[in-house]
Amino acid sequence: MTEDKEIQQVCVLVLDYGSPRSLEDVKTYYTRIRRGHGPSDKELQGLRHKYERIGGQSQLMESTAWQVERLQEELQNELPFAKVTVVQAHKYIEPLIGDVAKELGHYDTVVVLMMNPYGTDILNASYLEPLKPFMNDRWKVVEHWADVPTLVQSWTDRVQKTMRTLPITAKPLYVFTAHSVPLMQGISYDGYVHSLQRVMQSIADQLVLPNATLAWQSAGTRGEWLTPTVEKVTEQAGVEGHTHVVYMPIGFTCTHMEVSYDLDIERRDQCEQLGMTYVRVPMPDRDTLFVKAMAHGVLTALLKEG
Repeated sequence: MTEDKEIQQVCVLVLDYGSPRSLEDVKTYYTRIRRGHGPSDKELQGLRHKYERIGGQSQLMESTAWQVERLQEELQNELPFAKVTVVQAHKYIEPLIGDVAKELGHYDTVVVLMMNPYGTDILNASYLEPLKPFMNDRWKVVEHWADVPTLVQSWTDRVQKTMRTLPITAKPLYVFTAHSVPLMQGISYDGYVHSLQRVMQSIADQLVLPNATLAWQSAGTRGEWLTPTVEKVTEQAGVEGHTHVVYMPIGFTCTHMEVSYDLDIERRDQCEQLGMTYVRVPMPDRDTLFVKAMAHGVLTALLKEG
């Protein structure tokens, strides 16, 4: 920010995928994800069924709205000589990123925060593309905030509380999960993988977890994706005689569809079929430590020269 006696107008633009607000939004949402190619009637029926199973919509929109509101309060406390406004835009549901960005020209500084803490150039590019017509030297981007201590502490606290609920005779496997990505020639996701591994290791070290692994979930049906999959890891847990599988979706920032359905329904069913107990660590939907991690990323970007 420039040094000025006048109050600086700072806008933080928070970006995420978004989620259908109702069953009527499902077709449009997935058509945008598929770059204009709508799902077939059979695919649409399957997608709508998933949303029906979790109550019609995921908690993403409600949770991120709370996080954005708390983020504005946190940043305003940290920046008393600025007027901070935090706005939200989505990649696949209204308000769309480009539509929100074109209204931000009057701010002295705009900071872009993507809700994925583990972002890399490749993963961030699709978020930033709609912003290019509007970005200038007053815009800053939080490119990565996975290494913020409060992010790790947010997860560590919730994992520890979950561990205390396990029976003393339990033989648990702790499975850290994140969204898989497709393997394509010439494209490396090493930064994404290594960031997740570092966060997992930090949590595992602090809590001295005896059995911990990273698994990839919610892969597409075409092509090759990262392994090991959460399905295979769960299956192996049964073979190894674990009594409980504790899932920690550290790759997600709130209770997404991938958490509510892919874990809470599909993995729960798999665990029960294998004679194990399904356990999931609560998400940071309304976690103030998680919001502090978001704020840390924004403040770091503001202080960065250039």
